[in-house]
Amino acid sequence: MFDSSTLLAMAAIVLVGMALALSQFCMVRSVLSTRTGDLSPARCVLAISLAIALSLQLLAVVGGGETRPIYTPSIAVVLGGLVFGIAARANGGCFIGTLNELCRGHWRRLYTVAGWILGFALLKVPPLPSHVQRPGEVVVVVLALAGLLLLLSLLAMRRRQEFRPNPALHGLRGGRAWGVMLITGVLTGLLHHSDWPWAPSRLATYLGRALHGEGVPVSAACALLLPLGMVIMHRWRRLVQPKRVVKADLPLLLWGTLMGLGTVWGMGANDGYLFRFLPVGSLHAAVGLTAMSAGILLPLEIAAASKRGSPASPAETLR
Repeated sequence: MFDSSTLLAMAAIVLVGMALALSQFCMVRSVLSTRTGDLSPARCVLAISLAIALSLQLLAVVGGGETRPIYTPSIAVVLGGLVFGIAARANGGCFIGTLNELCRGHWRRLYTVAGWILGFALLKVPPLPSHVQRPGEVVVVVLALAGLLLLLSLLAMRRRQEFRPNPALHGLRGGRAWGVMLITGVLTGLLHHSDWPWAPSRLATYLGRALHGEGVPVSAACALLLPLGMVIMHRWRRLVQPKRVVKADLPLLLWGTLMGLGTVWGMGANDGYLFRFLPVGSLHAAVGLTAMSAGILLPLEIAAASKRGSPASPAETLR
């Protein structure tokens, strides 16, 4: 039914999901933790994105380079990044962070997921201007990622802060944690190079378009393997604790919708920027991530009121 390459790709998606659950990967958490002095979540994000970029360059040398277009930044990218960042902060997690909670049995996150699909259905804009991939842009991105990772690592060494992406998991620290980040990045790079539709945001995009009568490719179902990996990891660690949906959770539908709209405006979201566009040198992803981080850090009252279940709080995230 499936050939060996397909089975290997499917296994890789599950493994990436398990690794993201293990490290409690979340863009919101990484930005806010950096502000409070915990540099490990941000180093986790940078390390995975850098490993993807380096693995893609190695694959380009060995078996042919990337053929995807590179997109030019615009005001729409800044707007989309800000909207996504503000909404993700209020929601209490990015795409990956939300899925992590859902896979632990927090059913209220279904509101957020439904909002993503609704956001993709409500707005459809033409793609940004693009051009052929330029080696110089890839070099700039790789050096920037490496430089930021080195800077944060030096600051962590100065503070004698060990690399621990998930403080609740005592065994994931130091060299072992770096190894998990490297493997996650390489596996994601292989998936990206082979164009497997593994990202959950792409599945949400297809489902949103399906509300307008467009077809959904069967291959999009591969994105469900990522949360499957998360479920496997959380069950193995006995962290699945089902929580019922209550009326107070309804605003998550709004935040999810705004996250979807921000993704369309910015032509990407945190997983798309970090795992797909930035590693191939698309500078619109760098602009979008900067705007997204600014949106997450905005001292909005509405964001402060949504701390319940927020991955921004390590105690809440890892409870």
